[in-house]
Amino acid sequence: MSRDRITRWRDGAAAADPAFVAWLTELASLHRRLSSPLARAVPRAGNRPDLDAAGVTCALIVIGWSERQLADRMGTHRTTLRRILEGQGLLASRESRWLEALADGHRDLPRPAGVRADIHQGDCS
Repeated sequence: MSRDRITRWRDGAAAADPAFVAWLTELASLHRRLSSPLARAVPRAGNRPDLDAAGVTCALIVIGWSERQLADRMGTHRTTLRRILEGQGLLASRESRWLEALADGHRDLPRPAGVRADIHQGDCS
């Protein structure tokens, strides 16, 4: 979906694709609900292991974030995240559950037809 096309929708110069708008609305709702690792909607840790480098990388791919975006949203220094991604530790439990919940939400929201595949990635298993 080109930026120009979305700008025309926003400016009323063209009719918006209802499926695309609905998809974006659902993703926006997911990100509001899970706005940070401290959000009330973040699932409890339970018995799931904390995310390692592969788990964090997979979640970043599914969500479509960069390392910098994840560090900013977690409120942590990029170097701390970089160490985890280099295999020098695990993401904390709360942050792991939050990132998993966001990635699961992205997987559960089907990409509408006509939206480029690189905007919404699939499974990293």
